[in-house]
Amino acid sequence: MTLRGPSRSERRQQGEARQRTLRLLLVCAALLLALDSVALARRMSLFRFPGEMDDLEMARRGGYAVALHLRSIADKAGVQDVPYVKDALSRLDAAIGLAASPAEVARALCVEARDAEEALGFARAGFASWSRAEQEKQAYQDIQRLQEEVRALREALAKLREVAGAAELVGPGVVVRAYDAQDGYRSREIVHERDIKEILNLLFYSGARGAEVGGQRIIAQSSVRCAGPVILVNQQPIPVNPVVIEAVGDPQALRRALSEVSARFARDGKKLEVREESTVTLGAYKRR
Repeated sequence: MTLRGPSRSERRQQGEARQRTLRLLLVCAALLLALDSVALARRMSLFRFPGEMDDLEMARRGGYAVALHLRSIADKAGVQDVPYVKDALSRLDAAIGLAASPAEVARALCVEARDAEEALGFARAGFASWSRAEQEKQAYQDIQRLQEEVRALREALAKLREVAGAAELVGPGVVVRAYDAQDGYRSREIVHERDIKEILNLLFYSGARGAEVGGQRIIAQSSVRCAGPVILVNQQPIPVNPVVIEAVGDPQALRRALSEVSARFARDGKKLEVREESTVTLGAYKRR
């Protein structure tokens, strides 16, 4: 059997089909490229579609929504006809309408919307008959009261920081110096951590507002311990013989509190000097 290839007319038809397919593919590619170009240009804000809002219009729409919400609140509260409420809402509408940029719309909301909220607050609180001057007077009094509260809180915080050791503390008090026994070598003839802790406990029990040992401020988490011949306070070595302890409080009360310890030191050959001072300065605790 003899095989016959495609005739000339069939080859022509096949070629025309391939050309139509190629043209269709080219048209589709061109269409996709055009759509991508349009999307890119829109993303870059090179043009806008008909009826599409720009940034300023969108910002204004948002601003008017806020104004509408405030008017709804005024209507529900029955204060929509209060003169200063109407005036505040009108100023808000005008500021939004005159805004030339989204930033100006935001500024109008920060200023005029806040004033409108304050006016609504006054009206809903029962001050609908108050004049603008009366509102300002009341606001001034409220500010004065709040400033006084802030001042009192700051003073209380400063005192807490002093007592907690977070700030420098200055006041009358005592300076204590604890000496080892001369030529002493036995344990009871040396100033140990237990002696320092006892002195600190007695000082605080007698009303000391703060204390430090060897220049280290004592706080609630402070540690005092011996490591061989070295005394560590807040994990830092301090000078010894004498160990210097300073405390702020009533000098006479603090001195009396250490009388028994002083007598015991004397029996063991050690020495405890307690000197009253009109001014003792304790540094703030330093975290390491």
